[in-house]
Amino acid sequence: MALVHAPSPAAAASGLHRAQLVEQRMRRLCTGLDHPGTVFALALEGHLAAGGQRARSRVSLTSSQRLGLAESDAVALAATVELLHNASLIQDDLQDRAQVRRGSATVWSKYGPDCAIGLTDLAISAAFRSLADVSEPRRIPGLIDWVHRAITTTLRGQTEDLSGRITDLDGAIALARRKSGPLFGLALGLPLYFADQQEALGTASEAAESFGVGYQIYDDLVDLDEDRACHSCSNLVIALEKTLPAEAARAETRRLAEHYLGAATAAAISLPGCSGQGLVDLSEEVGHRLNLLSNA
Repeated sequence: MALVHAPSPAAAASGLHRAQLVEQRMRRLCTGLDHPGTVFALALEGHLAAGGQRARSRVSLTSSQRLGLAESDAVALAATVELLHNASLIQDDLQDRAQVRRGSATVWSKYGPDCAIGLTDLAISAAFRSLADVSEPRRIPGLIDWVHRAITTTLRGQTEDLSGRITDLDGAIALARRKSGPLFGLALGLPLYFADQQEALGTASEAAESFGVGYQIYDDLVDLDEDRACHSCSNLVIALEKTLPAEAARAETRRLAEHYLGAATAAAISLPGCSGQGLVDLSEEVGHRLNLLSNA
């Protein structure tokens, strides 16, 4: 069940403006000290221009808005989350040797592995730098700690995924929690921490982890043929096929995705000030795509 708190036209316009400020901030923090036209500037522009939903920054901006944070603080926190996500994408493409993302050449395939490694490091550094501009400096140590924890968990999940050791249902779900949950947790957690709502951080993490699992399961369904071709063991459908017929495995995968997306919504709804609305909306979006996939 969705929250009945649709944004007013003024709030929607404000949200669009803040999203544009996040885009500008990411570019400035990564290349503002560099000369225009250098390899990092070109590579970052190509990567960002390829598109993407900016889902994590959307969740973060909505949370900040519902909690009454100043625009400058909301933009600084959202830019941190989105920079970390894009750093992970650039690194993932290099590790997977992916040639294309969203129809455009990946950073490593166009500019080389060294540029991809350097831009990943630069984006992570810029993510921490973004926190330096918040209006309450006393909050910065706690914000940095949350960011560090999220990076640590995400990197552990990525390493486990590449290891190929995840071969069963429980392992695949635990991996999804570590790979997809932490940055969505930051999208909710950084605004909550900044708004002095630390008692809600556990619920925010629970909501984000559940969404991360639900989204990863949906992604496994989308990528099933590709993962099967490259002999991936961490795809949940493939893991379930070890004990179930193919169609039953797909049906159980869809059921699990719906379960975790529902759990994410239930936890997000309980966050203070309706600050989980962004994750609720996102869960509904993924649920809708899951239904379309099931009916295809």
